[in-house]
Amino acid sequence: MRIILLLFLAVFSFSYCIEADYEAKYGWFGTIATAQGRLEKNETYYKITANVKTKGIASTFSGHLQQTYISEGIIKNGRFVPLKYIMNIKRKGNNYLRIYLFDHKNKIIIKKRYKNGKLTKEYKYYYTPDDILTLYWNLPLYLSKEKKELYTFYAIGGRKKDGRIDVTFPTKEEVKKLRKKLFNKKGIYIKANLYNKVFAGDKGILYLVINPQNWVTLSGMVKNVMKIGDLRGKVINIKEKD
Repeated sequence: MRIILLLFLAVFSFSYCIEADYEAKYGWFGTIATAQGRLEKNETYYKITANVKTKGIASTFSGHLQQTYISEGIIKNGRFVPLKYIMNIKRKGNNYLRIYLFDHKNKIIIKKRYKNGKLTKEYKYYYTPDDILTLYWNLPLYLSKEKKELYTFYAIGGRKKDGRIDVTFPTKEEVKKLRKKLFNKKGIYIKANLYNKVFAGDKGILYLVINPQNWVTLSGMVKNVMKIGDLRGKVINIKEKD
């Protein structure tokens, strides 16, 4: 169910906040999840939060799955630099917590695993400059540096062995075919290869439509999930304040 999060995209006093609510539908099951994304930042610090909650039959099958993802860090030269990335997953009465601590100077990430509040493992993880949340919000900066057909990034949340994520822009013909499935949203169309087959039948390929003004995801899709239908999500509410 982690892919649902990717459809949507504090201790400091933040001067800017943007928040978006989403719903995700899957084939003939209808709405299977809701999500909320939130970005808070000032000139120095940021906090990104994403909450995902399953609904209906998906909630029953997943053990009432709830997920919270948090990235906290600093802003340097306009780039979000993560210092801590947190995954908190609740299902079947258990609480699974994963904390990633970034040491960018020494290119080290320490991963801590908890179950129901108890530390079960702590070890050195492979290094990446981003987590999946900062990578998303850093994309405007990364994509503006050089025009290419294929962009390769590395972030916690990408390919399991090294965090690889590939990003491309669909062709005009692809966009025409995708537009209806992506709720006819207007914006920047992006195709991301996450290298993670989260469900049987899918290839870990994610399509997003992004508002170029505030970089909020307007809609997204993973095609042919479990060979039943497309997993599709769209924004239902956006709040922005300075």
